[in-house]
Amino acid sequence: MECTLYLTENCNLKCSYCYEGDDKRKKMLSKQNLEKALSFIVHNNPKTEIINLTFLGGEPLLNKKSIYECMDIIEHKYPESKSLFKFHITTNGILLDKEIIELFKEKNVDVSISIDGDKRTHNLNRKSKNAQDVYETIIENMKLMQEMSLEFFVRMTVTENNVAFLSENLNYFYNLGIRKFHLGIDHMGNWTEEGLKLLDAQMDKVDQLYLDVLCGVDGAVLNLHDYKIGTFIAKSIPQYCSGGSIGHLTINSSGELFPCGFVVNDDVWNLGTVETGLDRSKFLESARGHVAPKSVCHECDIAFTCSGAKCGFCNYTKTGKLNVHSVQTCKRERILFKHNLFVFKEMYRRKEKRLMQYLKIAKEKDIELSDIMKNIICEEGWMSS
Repeated sequence: MECTLYLTENCNLKCSYCYEGDDKRKKMLSKQNLEKALSFIVHNNPKTEIINLTFLGGEPLLNKKSIYECMDIIEHKYPESKSLFKFHITTNGILLDKEIIELFKEKNVDVSISIDGDKRTHNLNRKSKNAQDVYETIIENMKLMQEMSLEFFVRMTVTENNVAFLSENLNYFYNLGIRKFHLGIDHMGNWTEEGLKLLDAQMDKVDQLYLDVLCGVDGAVLNLHDYKIGTFIAKSIPQYCSGGSIGHLTINSSGELFPCGFVVNDDVWNLGTVETGLDRSKFLESARGHVAPKSVCHECDIAFTCSGAKCGFCNYTKTGKLNVHSVQTCKRERILFKHNLFVFKEMYRRKEKRLMQYLKIAKEKDIELSDIMKNIICEEGWMSS
């Protein structure tokens, strides 16, 4: 089960690219709604399925006490389910302290820090509401997590106005001891042709950093490549995510149910509450009203790995249709595909461990390889003969 729980919809930053907009509700999740949300999650989860619970906002640490309350409720009210919970949080890092870091360590919380790069880059788009420069606070809190041996992801949003510094900033963080990177390409922004060319050029440098450095570091992660390996290995039919099913929901700070964070608080996609339960018929009705008769995505040669063929609610925010991608999405995904293909070909040529492990598993489990992976293997076999 995948569930995102909004601890608050308020934030202490006003990021220019935030898909939630500037006019955020200041609603905080109450203890009563937290208890109802956890009851809903536990009682709707299959008995042995892992519960991936993500704390989100706004800035979730503005409601720090709800995290402590959540852990306490699970510990004492749902002891039979506590081993099923896997916790995640995305925070801007400003409000971290020793106590919450200790809790994250104790509960093995997967932490992502939203920070776009060095101070110059970060301050381009991520502004404090009180006009204070909070960058050094974030860096000091990241160092504190390192000192306390809490691993974390750095989540960098790549935009038209900061893409030129992408590889530079990856190296900057690497030199600070960071080994886990999540690059979030700005899907909501309007990229110019020049911006896309810069993205392509920067990805050349990112590819080399990944191949020459990160691949050889145990535990290092770069999502744009590591999270795509599986899509290139196994033959599959592209499918949209299961958002809106009982196993994949977002709960806002009022206890209302939505299929995805992209559409949280959009009445079209309000599917009930943690008290009334999921109105699946409402979801199906809304979905039918927002699909085109035919999607060109699934006829596309890169549909197997493209977000446009998988992320319906991202499509919806741009085109109003779940199965119609934007031209911008297509252009960006073509660039990313080109770089994935280059990297995976080179990984196979080098027989890199992290790719070969996937191939080994596929062979052991008799998983059919994708046509593109078969081609990579054939090309390399021919070149080696």
